[in-house]
Amino acid sequence: MITIKDVAQDAGVSTATVSRVLNKDLKVSDEKRRAVTTSIARLKYRLYPAARSLKMGKSKTVGVIAPELSNYFFMFLCECFERVLHQAGYSMILCCSNNSVEVEKKRLDYLASQFVDGIIAIPVSPVYRHFKRVQEDIPLVLVDRNFDAFNADCVLVDNTGGSYKAVEALIRDGFKRIAFLGGDSGSMTSRERYAGYVQALKDARIACDKKLTASTGLNMEGGYKAMQTMLAMKERPDAYFCVNLMVTLGAAKRVMEEGERVQKSMVFAAFDDVYYSSLISWCRYFVAQPMQDMGTQAARMIIERIENPEAEFKKLRLPTSLIKR
Repeated sequence: MITIKDVAQDAGVSTATVSRVLNKDLKVSDEKRRAVTTSIARLKYRLYPAARSLKMGKSKTVGVIAPELSNYFFMFLCECFERVLHQAGYSMILCCSNNSVEVEKKRLDYLASQFVDGIIAIPVSPVYRHFKRVQEDIPLVLVDRNFDAFNADCVLVDNTGGSYKAVEALIRDGFKRIAFLGGDSGSMTSRERYAGYVQALKDARIACDKKLTASTGLNMEGGYKAMQTMLAMKERPDAYFCVNLMVTLGAAKRVMEEGERVQKSMVFAAFDDVYYSSLISWCRYFVAQPMQDMGTQAARMIIERIENPEAEFKKLRLPTSLIKR
């Protein structure tokens, strides 16, 4: 491999002069600059960014950890991260935690080994010690979920208010037996959305029937299982609130296995609105998250944290909107 010493020897200059040319130092004479650039071309010398980053102590790279890559919501956020980071001169390393705390820990260790300048993470559980350990050395921004006992920059949305509006809309339409599909007590977003559901029922003086709550997880399998439980009930719900996009898809998959009579009786409200939401014809209301704003704000926040590590931590809570289909 050709080194900077080889270039210096071939050009008849010092390694310091070669370094100045590579760093576009205007103090180098035109004669020496031509000699160095000619030698670089002749020897086919390549500057390795990774080695240079180690020397400078900066990699201009930000690591991102998402719970799953099949979820459109998470991938849209990652696209927003990448767009803002690229404009600021940063590259992005994307990792998936597969909704596992143990995998999440391994991904954090990997990103630290790559000398990333910062990390944007969407946590999978209430366990936060591994994030706190990493934050001691690497700037960190949390998105969509955070930890009450851990102070860090974060970008969140109004989960409680969003689910409240959706359930309230179903109640205005005359529905009273409204089921809550999906969810996980270990997920902050799930807990907050359930709180909004309960509060909307309470304000409408409707008793919260625990049998109408199916905490089966946050993925498609959970949605399918939750709907399976509801369809097996002797007295079925009048309407359904789905905790997120993947649960909505899972519940819809189960409904599509039923006949036309059952399908026509379905009324959904769901958290998350994406470009194909309108294809779920019986989903009457969608809670739209400001996904682009979330991704943009998080990327800007990590850049600010990298450049000013001593600044006070910021917590953004963005509003949601209710869309009727």
